[in-house]
Amino acid sequence: MILTIFGYPKTGKTLLFNLLTEKKEKVDKFSAPSGEFHKAIVDVPDPRLKKLADYFETPPVYAKIEFLDAGAISLGEVKNSTFIDLLRRADGLVHLVRGFGDEEIVHPQGAIDPLRDMAAMEDELKTTDFLTIDKRLERLAVDVRKMKAKELQEELELLQKLKAFLEAGKPLREYPLTEKEGALVRGFKFLSAKPLLNLINADETSMKSYAGLAAPAAHGKCTALFAGKIEAELLELAPEERPVFQAEYGLADYLYIRDEFIKTSYALLDLISFFTVGKDETKAWTLEKGASAFIASGKIHSDIQKGFIRAEVIPWQDFLACDGFARAKEKGLLRLEGKEYVVQDGEIVHFRFNT
Repeated sequence: MILTIFGYPKTGKTLLFNLLTEKKEKVDKFSAPSGEFHKAIVDVPDPRLKKLADYFETPPVYAKIEFLDAGAISLGEVKNSTFIDLLRRADGLVHLVRGFGDEEIVHPQGAIDPLRDMAAMEDELKTTDFLTIDKRLERLAVDVRKMKAKELQEELELLQKLKAFLEAGKPLREYPLTEKEGALVRGFKFLSAKPLLNLINADETSMKSYAGLAAPAAHGKCTALFAGKIEAELLELAPEERPVFQAEYGLADYLYIRDEFIKTSYALLDLISFFTVGKDETKAWTLEKGASAFIASGKIHSDIQKGFIRAEVIPWQDFLACDGFARAKEKGLLRLEGKEYVVQDGEIVHFRFNT
Protein backbone atom coordinates (compact mmCIF):
# COMPACT_ATOMS: atom_id res chain seq x y z
CA MET A 1 0.00 0.00 0.00
CA ILE A 2 1.39 3.39 -1.02
CA LEU A 3 0.28 6.64 0.64
CA THR A 4 1.55 9.89 -0.86
CA ILE A 5 1.84 13.02 1.28
CA PHE A 6 1.44 16.29 -0.61
CA GLY A 7 0.25 19.85 -0.14
CA TYR A 8 1.01 23.52 -0.53
CA PRO A 9 4.33 24.95 0.71
CA LYS A 10 5.22 25.16 4.41
CA THR A 11 2.44 22.96 5.76
CA GLY A 12 4.73 20.45 7.52
CA LYS A 13 4.79 17.59 5.00
CA THR A 14 8.31 16.39 5.78
CA LEU A 15 7.68 16.76 9.51
CA LEU A 16 4.68 14.45 9.10
CA PHE A 17 6.80 12.04 7.06
CA ASN A 18 9.37 11.96 9.86
CA LEU A 19 6.73 11.36 12.53
CA LEU A 20 5.16 8.50 10.57
CA THR A 21 8.41 6.81 9.59
CA GLU A 22 10.75 7.81 12.45
CA LYS A 23 13.09 9.32 9.87
CA LYS A 24 15.13 12.50 10.33
CA GLU A 25 14.79 14.23 6.97
CA LYS A 26 15.50 17.94 6.85
CA VAL A 27 12.41 19.95 6.08
CA ASP A 28 14.21 22.25 3.61
CA LYS A 29 16.17 19.57 1.82
CA PHE A 30 14.39 19.54 -1.53
CA SER A 31 11.76 21.05 -3.76
CA ALA A 32 9.19 18.90 -5.55
CA PRO A 33 9.75 20.29 -9.09
CA SER A 34 13.36 18.97 -9.02
CA GLY A 35 12.00 15.43 -8.97
CA GLU A 36 13.34 14.62 -5.49
CA PHE A 37 11.12 13.09 -2.84
CA HIS A 38 11.33 11.10 0.38
CA LYS A 39 10.32 7.46 0.57
CA ALA A 40 10.05 4.96 3.43
CA ILE A 41 8.48 1.55 3.99
CA VAL A 42 7.28 0.99 7.55
CA ASP A 43 5.55 -1.71 9.57
CA VAL A 44 1.85 -1.37 10.31
CA PRO A 45 1.73 -1.66 14.12
CA ASP A 46 -0.74 -4.31 15.28
CA PRO A 47 -0.82 -5.45 18.93
CA ARG A 48 -2.98 -8.45 17.92
CA LEU A 49 -0.19 -9.81 15.74
CA LYS A 50 2.35 -9.30 18.54
CA LYS A 51 0.24 -11.40 20.94
CA LEU A 52 -0.06 -14.17 18.36
CA ALA A 53 3.67 -14.06 17.66
CA ASP A 54 4.40 -14.32 21.38
CA TYR A 55 2.18 -17.40 21.58
CA PHE A 56 4.09 -19.14 18.79
CA GLU A 57 7.44 -17.68 19.92
CA THR A 58 8.13 -16.34 16.44
CA PRO A 59 8.93 -12.76 15.35
CA PRO A 60 5.84 -10.93 14.03
CA VAL A 61 5.87 -10.12 10.32
CA TYR A 62 3.86 -6.91 10.02
CA ALA A 63 2.01 -5.60 7.00
CA LYS A 64 3.81 -2.74 5.27
CA ILE A 65 2.96 0.79 4.20
CA GLU A 66 5.10 2.76 1.76
CA PHE A 67 5.07 6.51 2.41
CA LEU A 68 6.04 9.01 -0.27
CA ASP A 69 6.65 12.63 0.68
CA ALA A 70 5.96 14.36 -2.62
CA GLY A 71 6.90 17.78 -1.27
CA ALA A 72 5.27 21.12 -1.92
CA ILE A 73 3.33 22.33 -4.91
CA SER A 74 2.41 25.96 -5.49
CA LEU A 75 -1.20 27.00 -5.83
CA GLY A 76 -2.42 26.13 -9.33
CA GLU A 77 0.61 23.98 -10.19
CA VAL A 78 -0.70 20.44 -9.69
CA LYS A 79 -0.33 20.01 -13.46
CA ASN A 80 3.45 19.60 -12.89
CA SER A 81 4.12 16.19 -14.50
CA THR A 82 6.63 14.95 -11.90
CA PHE A 83 4.26 15.81 -9.09
CA ILE A 84 1.28 14.16 -10.82
CA ASP A 85 3.28 10.95 -11.28
CA LEU A 86 3.93 10.75 -7.53
CA LEU A 87 0.22 11.20 -6.84
CA ARG A 88 -0.89 8.70 -9.47
CA ARG A 89 1.23 5.88 -8.11
CA ALA A 90 -0.49 6.17 -4.70
CA ASP A 91 -3.27 3.98 -3.36
CA GLY A 92 -4.36 6.90 -1.19
CA LEU A 93 -3.56 10.63 -1.03
CA VAL A 94 -2.71 12.54 2.15
CA HIS A 95 -3.26 16.26 1.67
CA LEU A 96 -1.49 18.12 4.47
CA VAL A 97 -3.29 21.36 5.30
CA ARG A 98 -1.92 24.25 7.30
CA GLY A 99 -3.82 25.03 10.48
CA PHE A 100 -1.04 26.51 12.62
CA GLY A 101 -0.05 30.13 13.06
CA ASP A 102 3.50 31.40 12.51
CA GLU A 103 4.34 35.03 11.71
CA GLU A 104 7.61 34.00 10.04
CA ILE A 105 5.84 31.73 7.55
CA VAL A 106 3.44 33.73 5.40
CA HIS A 107 0.60 31.74 3.88
CA PRO A 108 0.42 32.25 0.07
CA GLN A 109 -3.29 33.11 0.42
CA GLY A 110 -2.76 35.42 3.38
CA ALA A 111 -4.91 34.15 6.25
CA ILE A 112 -4.90 30.57 7.55
CA ASP A 113 -8.07 28.82 6.32
CA PRO A 114 -8.07 25.00 6.14
CA LEU A 115 -11.51 24.79 4.53
CA ARG A 116 -10.43 27.11 1.71
CA ASP A 117 -7.20 25.16 1.13
CA MET A 118 -8.96 21.78 1.11
CA ALA A 119 -11.47 23.02 -1.44
CA ALA A 120 -8.73 24.57 -3.60
CA MET A 121 -6.70 21.36 -3.67
CA GLU A 122 -9.76 19.27 -4.48
CA ASP A 123 -10.45 21.63 -7.38
CA GLU A 124 -6.89 21.15 -8.63
CA LEU A 125 -7.23 17.36 -8.56
CA LYS A 126 -10.52 17.58 -10.47
CA THR A 127 -9.01 19.98 -13.00
CA THR A 128 -6.11 17.59 -13.65
CA ASP A 129 -8.57 14.76 -14.31
CA PHE A 130 -10.72 16.99 -16.52
CA LEU A 131 -7.74 17.86 -18.71
CA THR A 132 -6.72 14.19 -18.91
CA ILE A 133 -10.23 13.20 -20.00
CA ASP A 134 -10.55 16.07 -22.46
CA LYS A 135 -7.28 15.12 -24.15
CA ARG A 136 -8.29 11.45 -24.40
CA LEU A 137 -11.73 12.36 -25.80
CA GLU A 138 -10.14 14.31 -28.64
CA ARG A 139 -8.17 11.23 -29.65
CA LEU A 140 -11.11 8.87 -29.14
CA ALA A 141 -13.36 10.94 -31.37
CA VAL A 142 -10.91 10.36 -34.23
CA ASP A 143 -10.35 6.66 -33.46
CA VAL A 144 -14.06 5.86 -33.16
CA ARG A 145 -14.73 7.35 -36.60
CA LYS A 146 -11.90 5.31 -38.12
CA MET A 147 -12.32 1.93 -36.40
CA LYS A 148 -15.95 1.73 -35.22
CA ALA A 149 -14.80 -0.55 -32.37
CA LYS A 150 -17.32 -1.31 -29.60
CA GLU A 151 -14.69 -0.97 -26.83
CA LEU A 152 -13.67 2.48 -28.01
CA GLN A 153 -17.30 3.60 -28.20
CA GLU A 154 -17.91 2.39 -24.63
CA GLU A 155 -14.82 4.24 -23.39
CA LEU A 156 -15.91 7.39 -25.22
CA GLU A 157 -19.37 7.33 -23.66
CA LEU A 158 -18.02 6.67 -20.17
CA LEU A 159 -15.44 9.46 -20.36
CA GLN A 160 -18.14 11.87 -21.54
CA LYS A 161 -20.15 10.98 -18.42
CA LEU A 162 -17.09 11.45 -16.18
CA LYS A 163 -16.33 14.80 -17.79
CA ALA A 164 -19.90 15.98 -17.12
CA PHE A 165 -19.57 14.76 -13.51
CA LEU A 166 -16.42 16.85 -13.06
CA GLU A 167 -18.07 19.84 -14.71
CA ALA A 168 -20.79 19.56 -12.06
CA GLY A 169 -18.07 20.08 -9.45
CA LYS A 170 -17.93 16.51 -8.15
CA PRO A 171 -14.75 14.42 -7.64
CA LEU A 172 -14.60 11.10 -9.47
CA ARG A 173 -14.39 9.10 -6.23
CA GLU A 174 -18.11 9.86 -5.87
CA TYR A 175 -19.00 8.49 -9.31
CA PRO A 176 -20.65 5.03 -9.00
CA LEU A 177 -18.51 3.07 -11.45
CA THR A 178 -19.59 -0.47 -12.29
CA GLU A 179 -16.93 -3.19 -12.26
CA LYS A 180 -16.74 -3.07 -16.05
CA GLU A 181 -16.46 0.74 -16.10
CA GLY A 182 -13.76 0.61 -13.44
CA ALA A 183 -11.72 -1.71 -15.63
CA LEU A 184 -12.14 0.65 -18.60
CA VAL A 185 -10.64 3.66 -16.82
CA ARG A 186 -8.25 1.98 -14.35
CA GLY A 187 -5.20 2.93 -16.39
CA PHE A 188 -5.92 6.66 -16.11
CA LYS A 189 -5.33 6.60 -12.31
CA PHE A 190 -7.56 9.65 -11.87
CA LEU A 191 -6.47 11.79 -8.93
CA SER A 192 -9.93 12.87 -7.78
CA ALA A 193 -10.95 9.19 -7.76
CA LYS A 194 -8.33 8.26 -5.17
CA PRO A 195 -9.17 8.04 -1.45
CA LEU A 196 -8.25 11.39 0.11
CA LEU A 197 -7.26 12.18 3.68
CA ASN A 198 -7.20 15.90 4.47
CA LEU A 199 -4.86 16.15 7.48
CA ILE A 200 -4.84 19.52 9.24
CA ASN A 201 -1.53 20.39 10.92
CA ALA A 202 -2.64 22.50 13.89
CA ASP A 203 -1.09 23.93 17.05
CA GLU A 204 -2.25 23.98 20.68
CA THR A 205 -4.56 26.92 19.96
CA SER A 206 -6.10 25.89 16.66
CA MET A 207 -6.58 22.19 17.59
CA LYS A 208 -9.71 23.18 19.49
CA SER A 209 -11.02 25.71 16.96
CA TYR A 210 -10.65 23.28 14.04
CA ALA A 211 -11.91 20.19 15.90
CA GLY A 212 -15.29 20.53 14.20
CA LEU A 213 -13.68 20.01 10.78
CA ALA A 214 -12.70 16.42 11.59
CA ALA A 215 -14.87 13.94 9.68
CA PRO A 216 -14.78 10.13 9.46
CA ALA A 217 -14.27 8.31 6.18
CA ALA A 218 -17.22 8.64 3.80
CA HIS A 219 -17.27 8.36 -0.01
CA GLY A 220 -13.50 7.84 -0.03
CA LYS A 221 -12.67 11.03 1.85
CA CYS A 222 -12.03 12.06 5.47
CA THR A 223 -10.51 14.87 7.55
CA ALA A 224 -8.33 14.56 10.66
CA LEU A 225 -6.12 16.80 12.80
CA PHE A 226 -2.74 16.54 14.48
CA ALA A 227 -0.26 18.92 16.11
CA GLY A 228 2.99 18.28 14.26
CA LYS A 229 5.43 20.61 15.95
CA ILE A 230 4.18 19.83 19.45
CA GLU A 231 4.18 16.09 18.80
CA ALA A 232 7.78 16.21 17.55
CA GLU A 233 8.76 18.00 20.77
CA LEU A 234 6.88 15.50 22.95
CA LEU A 235 8.59 12.56 21.26
CA GLU A 236 11.94 13.95 22.37
CA LEU A 237 10.84 13.38 25.97
CA ALA A 238 10.76 10.15 27.96
CA PRO A 239 7.32 8.47 27.64
CA GLU A 240 6.52 9.01 31.33
CA GLU A 241 7.15 12.77 30.99
CA ARG A 242 4.86 13.34 28.01
CA PRO A 243 1.46 13.43 29.80
CA VAL A 244 2.60 16.36 31.97
CA PHE A 245 3.60 18.48 28.98
CA GLN A 246 0.51 17.45 26.99
CA ALA A 247 -1.62 18.72 29.85
CA GLU A 248 0.29 22.02 29.85
CA TYR A 249 -0.47 22.41 26.14
CA GLY A 250 -4.13 21.63 26.82
CA LEU A 251 -3.81 18.39 24.86
CA ALA A 252 -4.23 15.83 27.65
CA ASP A 253 -6.28 13.52 25.38
CA TYR A 254 -4.04 13.97 22.33
CA LEU A 255 -3.43 10.78 20.32
CA TYR A 256 -0.09 10.45 18.57
CA ILE A 257 -0.29 10.55 14.81
CA ARG A 258 1.39 7.32 13.71
CA ASP A 259 -1.08 4.84 15.20
CA GLU A 260 -4.11 7.07 14.57
CA PHE A 261 -3.00 7.80 11.02
CA ILE A 262 -2.78 4.13 10.12
CA LYS A 263 -6.19 3.37 11.63
CA THR A 264 -7.67 6.27 9.68
CA SER A 265 -5.94 5.20 6.47
CA TYR A 266 -7.23 1.62 6.74
CA ALA A 267 -10.76 2.91 7.27
CA LEU A 268 -10.41 5.32 4.35
CA LEU A 269 -9.11 2.66 1.96
CA ASP A 270 -11.59 0.05 3.27
CA LEU A 271 -8.84 -2.34 4.37
CA ILE A 272 -8.65 -5.04 7.02
CA SER A 273 -5.94 -7.38 8.32
CA PHE A 274 -6.01 -11.16 8.57
CA PHE A 275 -3.31 -13.41 10.03
CA THR A 276 -1.48 -16.60 9.15
CA VAL A 277 0.21 -18.27 12.09
CA GLY A 278 2.52 -21.15 12.93
CA LYS A 279 5.87 -22.16 14.34
CA ASP A 280 7.71 -20.81 11.29
CA GLU A 281 5.98 -17.44 10.84
CA THR A 282 3.25 -15.24 12.28
CA LYS A 283 2.21 -12.70 9.67
CA ALA A 284 -0.35 -9.98 8.98
CA TRP A 285 -1.85 -9.57 5.51
CA THR A 286 -3.74 -6.58 4.16
CA LEU A 287 -7.05 -7.22 2.39
CA GLU A 288 -9.89 -5.11 1.02
CA LYS A 289 -12.95 -5.18 3.27
CA GLY A 290 -15.57 -7.53 1.84
CA ALA A 291 -13.04 -9.69 -0.03
CA SER A 292 -13.54 -13.45 -0.15
CA ALA A 293 -11.36 -16.24 1.25
CA PHE A 294 -10.46 -17.06 -2.36
CA ILE A 295 -9.09 -13.54 -2.89
CA ALA A 296 -7.29 -13.69 0.47
CA SER A 297 -5.57 -16.95 -0.51
CA GLY A 298 -4.13 -15.22 -3.58
CA LYS A 299 -2.49 -12.62 -1.34
CA ILE A 300 -0.34 -15.40 0.08
CA HIS A 301 0.49 -17.34 -3.09
CA SER A 302 -1.08 -17.93 -6.50
CA ASP A 303 -0.62 -21.70 -6.09
CA ILE A 304 -2.75 -21.66 -2.93
CA GLN A 305 -5.47 -19.78 -4.81
CA LYS A 306 -5.35 -22.19 -7.78
CA GLY A 307 -5.65 -25.24 -5.54
CA PHE A 308 -8.07 -23.71 -3.00
CA ILE A 309 -10.18 -26.30 -1.14
CA ARG A 310 -11.28 -24.76 2.16
CA ALA A 311 -10.28 -22.05 4.63
CA GLU A 312 -9.99 -22.77 8.35
CA VAL A 313 -11.04 -19.59 10.14
CA ILE A 314 -11.04 -18.37 13.74
CA PRO A 315 -11.00 -14.88 15.33
CA TRP A 316 -7.59 -14.20 16.86
CA GLN A 317 -8.95 -13.63 20.38
CA ASP A 318 -10.88 -16.94 20.33
CA PHE A 319 -7.70 -18.75 19.34
CA LEU A 320 -5.77 -17.33 22.29
CA ALA A 321 -8.68 -17.86 24.71
CA CYS A 322 -8.73 -21.55 23.71
CA ASP A 323 -4.95 -21.84 23.95
CA GLY A 324 -4.64 -23.20 20.42
CA PHE A 325 -6.43 -24.86 17.53
CA ALA A 326 -7.24 -28.19 19.22
CA ARG A 327 -9.46 -26.79 21.97
CA ALA A 328 -10.94 -24.20 19.59
CA LYS A 329 -12.01 -27.06 17.30
CA GLU A 330 -13.55 -28.93 20.26
CA LYS A 331 -15.59 -25.84 21.13
CA GLY A 332 -16.72 -25.35 17.54
CA LEU A 333 -14.89 -22.04 17.14
CA LEU A 334 -12.60 -23.19 14.34
CA ARG A 335 -14.76 -23.11 11.20
CA LEU A 336 -14.37 -24.47 7.69
CA GLU A 337 -15.37 -21.96 5.02
CA GLY A 338 -15.54 -21.99 1.23
CA LYS A 339 -14.30 -19.69 -1.52
CA GLU A 340 -17.09 -17.15 -1.13
CA TYR A 341 -16.64 -16.63 2.62
CA VAL A 342 -15.99 -12.95 3.44
CA VAL A 343 -12.87 -12.69 5.60
CA GLN A 344 -13.29 -10.50 8.70
CA ASP A 345 -10.76 -8.19 10.32
CA GLY A 346 -8.54 -9.95 12.86
CA GLU A 347 -9.25 -13.52 11.75
CA ILE A 348 -6.63 -16.25 11.60
CA VAL A 349 -6.98 -18.06 8.29
CA HIS A 350 -5.35 -21.36 7.30
CA PHE A 351 -5.88 -22.46 3.72
CA ARG A 352 -6.30 -26.06 2.59
CA PHE A 353 -5.29 -26.49 -1.02
CA ASN A 354 -4.21 -29.01 -3.66
CA THR A 355 -0.65 -28.73 -4.91
